[in-house]
Amino acid sequence: MRKKVLLLLLLLVLAAACFIPVTLQKSTIIKYSFLNTYSLLAKPLKWEQWRPELRKALNNDSDKIIIQRDSSAFTITYKGLKFIVKPKGNSFDINEQADGKTTDYSFAMVPVPDKFLNKTIVSVEQKTNAINYLAGKLAPSSFLNDRLNELKTYVETDSLLYGFNIFKTGVPESFLIVTQKEVSNGEKFTVAAKLLAALQQFVKTNNIKQMQPVIAQFNQNLKDSTQVKVGFFINKEVKTGNGIEFNRMPKGGPLYAVRFKGEFSKRGKAYDALKQYFADHSHQLVILPIETYLDNKLPVNDNDTVDIQVNFGTFPSGNGASK
Repeated sequence: MRKKVLLLLLLLVLAAACFIPVTLQKSTIIKYSFLNTYSLLAKPLKWEQWRPELRKALNNDSDKIIIQRDSSAFTITYKGLKFIVKPKGNSFDINEQADGKTTDYSFAMVPVPDKFLNKTIVSVEQKTNAINYLAGKLAPSSFLNDRLNELKTYVETDSLLYGFNIFKTGVPESFLIVTQKEVSNGEKFTVAAKLLAALQQFVKTNNIKQMQPVIAQFNQNLKDSTQVKVGFFINKEVKTGNGIEFNRMPKGGPLYAVRFKGEFSKRGKAYDALKQYFADHSHQLVILPIETYLDNKLPVNDNDTVDIQVNFGTFPSGNGASK
């Protein structure tokens, strides 16, 4: 009789445990502002970028990603994967269906209160019961960690977030000669070649040495006008004239750069990446961007393939926010 009572009590405890609510939570700090992090979860097009399955599909299967919206939620469907996302203040309730399994969880976030406000505490919560909680202790699930790491990896990997590897570099030499001319857009490549030839002749005539690949700027001023500037870093100070200028540069001054190889007309993607990087990290652009032509050749037309490093200059550490 006593055994039956104990067994009954055990069954009652187990049954009750099925209804005892337990919340599982994992948190991490990511190096991204609160507003930007919120945007990643609030916009379905951002989900396509940070969720690995959807990002992979964008390359060759984007037409199979289906987005639906209503007044309180949006749904993203791709093959056997489905997300129902409901914004809720500073958090988001997620219903995720994958591989025939449905999981409910939520993201919550708060800004890290430092002076830059460029980091966010992100938490993932999943409601379960005591039985599942205890079972998870015996066979831990990586689900919550996976969701956090997917978001953290995306925002802290420049090639994923910005489309390019962004690296910090510096002004390579102290001495620079440049020549420039404002021309119509149709003349920019022809004029750039003439400016380059003038610099090459100046270097030869004055017995100085070109220390780095040619640099250039093609700055469109008006609808039909471009300011073309071509320059060389050289090994010593010189006297100039005939349209050639000498500049003393702050060698080592901080630059952030990306490498772009492709059609000249499409290099704007590299500029967009650096502009967004500067905005995200509170850097101030202090000079017009400079293009370093790594093969020491200027383009001959908009469709010409170029191999360039696009450089954005900012203040030294201490005068502006750092990464």
